[in-house]
Amino acid sequence: MNLIQPFYEKSTDSTIYACLDGYMGKAFVDDKESIHHTIILQGDFVFPSNLGEFHEETAERMIKGLLSYKDKGNMLMVPQTKEWEKFFKNSEMFSSFPRYHLNSPSFEQFDPMKLKEFCNGLSKEYSFHRIDEALYERVMSEDWSRDFCSNFASVDDFLQHGIGILVMKGEEICCGASSYTAYRKGIEIEIVTQKDYRNLGLATACGAKLILTCLDEGKLPHWDAANETSVRLAMRLGYDYVGPYDTYCFK
Repeated sequence: MNLIQPFYEKSTDSTIYACLDGYMGKAFVDDKESIHHTIILQGDFVFPSNLGEFHEETAERMIKGLLSYKDKGNMLMVPQTKEWEKFFKNSEMFSSFPRYHLNSPSFEQFDPMKLKEFCNGLSKEYSFHRIDEALYERVMSEDWSRDFCSNFASVDDFLQHGIGILVMKGEEICCGASSYTAYRKGIEIEIVTQKDYRNLGLATACGAKLILTCLDEGKLPHWDAANETSVRLAMRLGYDYVGPYDTYCFK
């Protein structure tokens, strides 16, 4: 990982940090003896970078090589350099769509009192639960909630490095906010509400509870938004909006 660290010096994406810190993910290079092109594969995300001369043939070979590890329908490519961005933009194999940057978090930016108000606003029929060994198994058994824990190697790995909060109604899991990835200093937030419980304020309360838990444990909670609804929720909880960026996928 020390060899590819310089390729990602300008990155602020915590999912990249998770790989560089050796917590999770895979890293690929074009030539171990003379590295010019690198790729980090983290969950569904692909982060290509390069230093020095860029070769389209090498880039295409490396991207196609990822298909041995990941189905092309589940690969979201986020180029880290202008050369890689031009490669994706000019290729007939890929199309683009926007995702949305939020600011890199700091402990000072959050308002604990406001976050506690959001938590206290949770209706009495619901309750918060931290993901433990038993809830890990339940989360991993359902498609809608699997990404709360799926990038961790095991339940022990999640319990050691991850943080996850669920909102439950009785024994039913209704919403969750958890670690999509984790690195030495923090986590990347994954937040999803089961479709039968959307638009009830559960994501706001659950997200607030996760952020407070992160602050209590000295972990920075990063947030990268897939859509404008996620942007609005993040801003409500204390994040600053930076702007959209292009993400690429196979056509």
